[in-house]
Amino acid sequence: MDLTSLRSHNDRTVLRLVRSGALSRASIAAEAGLTPQAVSKIVARLISAGLLEETGAVRDGGRGKPRMSLQLAADGACAYGAYVDRDELRVVRLDLTGEVVSASVVPLAPMFTPSDVLDALAALVEPGEKVLGVGIGIAGPLDFRDGVVSPNGLPGWSAVPLKALAEERLGLPVVVDKDTNVAVLAEAWRESLEDAALVFVGTGLGVGLLLGGEVHRGARSGAGEFGHTTIQLDGPLCVCGRRGCVEAVHAAAHGEEAARVLATGVQNLVQLLDLDQIVLSGRKVLESPDLYLRAMPDVQVSITSYGADLVPVGAGLLVLGELF
Repeated sequence: MDLTSLRSHNDRTVLRLVRSGALSRASIAAEAGLTPQAVSKIVARLISAGLLEETGAVRDGGRGKPRMSLQLAADGACAYGAYVDRDELRVVRLDLTGEVVSASVVPLAPMFTPSDVLDALAALVEPGEKVLGVGIGIAGPLDFRDGVVSPNGLPGWSAVPLKALAEERLGLPVVVDKDTNVAVLAEAWRESLEDAALVFVGTGLGVGLLLGGEVHRGARSGAGEFGHTTIQLDGPLCVCGRRGCVEAVHAAAHGEEAARVLATGVQNLVQLLDLDQIVLSGRKVLESPDLYLRAMPDVQVSITSYGADLVPVGAGLLVLGELF
């Protein structure tokens, strides 16, 4: 069965409920507000497609015959997630439950081109009937709807139609989003977040925003360019062409001073958006997590546990999200 035919609202509702924990058909019907007959048909279709499987008998309370519980079939479908960083390409393959099945990293030469990235992607992505698609995380600015990217810090990458180019090269559906957006999506998949920001400090510096539990991209996909907000009027030149951006000032600092620079920017962000959770990630933070945690303002702050694969995992989850 074509997996694209399973993306109706009710199919997605059932898959989402099962993802939250093994449930019986009766429990799904009660939670989803569907009739038992409708749920039975949907579940049968999803089992036939290899997306759900029965795990054993459970009781939903009361008397009577135990009902069969359901869970996602991990190998029923998969998705690839990729992260185009300024010096490397990271690619992961996720199973239907969002777990990493395989991971690869390929260094990218200075001044690499879109063709270089597509060549590397094609060597790491294996198309198949169970592959839902490929998600790509990359620095902004970009157009989320059309997948056209103009990332700061990548010379020659101006108005690149990355989504269209990747779909043509790979023969799979492709979705492109900012690295920070997919990073916060990965955190939200793992734990409940409502009004939160994931501050990503790697070769660049940006923020993924969750407002009301939803990824906030802004009117032109430009939300989260936290690294390119001015923090020092006469500061160092930034890759975006302006001076004194948080990213540039942070890059010019070291140790505790760098942590204080980031903390000042985070404090401004918290005051502006009234956030209650901050998650820190990226190479620089993961090198000295305690240093950055100590410098943060008085708000709930944590370090992500995803490590280096945070962005590609989030990019893959963006594809899996089409089923949930």
